[in-house]
Amino acid sequence: MSQYSQNMDSSRLKGFSRVLLLGIYYVARGLSLLSCNLDREQLLLRPIQRRSNKVLALIWRSIIVLIYWSVIPTLFGQFVQKPKSYADLFALLQSSSVSILAVTSFIIQASREEKFIAILNRYLELYRQICLVTKSHQWDMFTGKFVILYALKVLLTLFGCVHEVAPLLQVQSIVQINFAQMISVIFGIYMWFGTLFLLDACFLGFLVSGIFYEHMAMHIRMMLQRMRPIEFQEEDVPHERMTHYKRMRLLCDFTDELDACGSVYSELYEVTLSFRRILQWQIGFYIYYNFCIICLMLYQCILLYLSAEEIVLLTLTMVGIKLANLILLIMCADYTVNESRKPLLMPLDIVCTDIDQRWDKSVETFLGQQQTQNLEIKVLGFFALNNRFILIVLSAIISYLFILIQFGLSGGFENSKTLESIFNQTKIQ
Repeated sequence: MSQYSQNMDSSRLKGFSRVLLLGIYYVARGLSLLSCNLDREQLLLRPIQRRSNKVLALIWRSIIVLIYWSVIPTLFGQFVQKPKSYADLFALLQSSSVSILAVTSFIIQASREEKFIAILNRYLELYRQICLVTKSHQWDMFTGKFVILYALKVLLTLFGCVHEVAPLLQVQSIVQINFAQMISVIFGIYMWFGTLFLLDACFLGFLVSGIFYEHMAMHIRMMLQRMRPIEFQEEDVPHERMTHYKRMRLLCDFTDELDACGSVYSELYEVTLSFRRILQWQIGFYIYYNFCIICLMLYQCILLYLSAEEIVLLTLTMVGIKLANLILLIMCADYTVNESRKPLLMPLDIVCTDIDQRWDKSVETFLGQQQTQNLEIKVLGFFALNNRFILIVLSAIISYLFILIQFGLSGGFENSKTLESIFNQTKIQ
């Protein structure tokens, strides 16, 4: 009965994974991030053949970018309405840089759509290859871990949208704006959702690569367990011992299987690096955007606390959500890197050694390939995304807030002396 219930739970998780992946595809189509059709039989994305004039398409995209540029500053203008101190001016420059990078990210995404579709097709081809090598059924890899982690990421993104889209949906502004401005606001919200979805695609790509690496490592581990009778057959019962011919035949089969695993690992390494390379600006913007928003919201909270001793719980909650978004991406990248290095920890060079020269050579080639293809996921070639990078981000946030507070208390604008007196009063109390 328990086995039956486990099978039911597994089948339900596979169904959820299938629905979730199809939902991701249709949402990407709805947000105009993908211009392709899904061939379910061949599991392939086919670009839509359009006969439109390239000049008209370029003009249309330019109009969209201009609309996006006119609306996107509203998302971040809530932090600083009018600079009254050096810190406010610094925060204004910071929010403006986020707006510029958001538009730049949109332009890069629109220009690399065909390459992005090609990377997705490589992932689909690799998925078919892994199913063939490991003799797995479809959706066996996308179980509870995939559903839970991506659902958590989507929820964090949606909760974060509440704070970002709110300035565009204020009742006063909607009543006062004309029809053209309302259309531009709707376009801006639509494209901002597309930007956020593309940022979540960075997390999704690393998660899928990590799941592929984990599945392949599990397959190699099970293969080593199946090889134990070949190595320790002398200790078996005499009538169950394998002949030398059968041992050599099985070892040749395992050699071919290890070579196939090496081919999968090589392709998975190349696909993961290509995915990181084509979305490196989006990944960099993802980290910079969350870092800036966290710093600006914490700066707001500190100013409110110093001026009115008021703690804004909603803003602090949004800070936690943004920080969780950032940490989740970094931990997912670290998970992918750790899973890619698992074969180096397995006793491949110990099991069945000195029995067959072909197996020894195959193991040597596979381990050499793993040592050469040392996966690292870096941000624009500078910082490696691993768990230690989380500590760097946290220390940078603390240091940056300290600098903002120092700017706020350093004078130069009208309210700098006021802030300084408030700070001194609270320190005396």
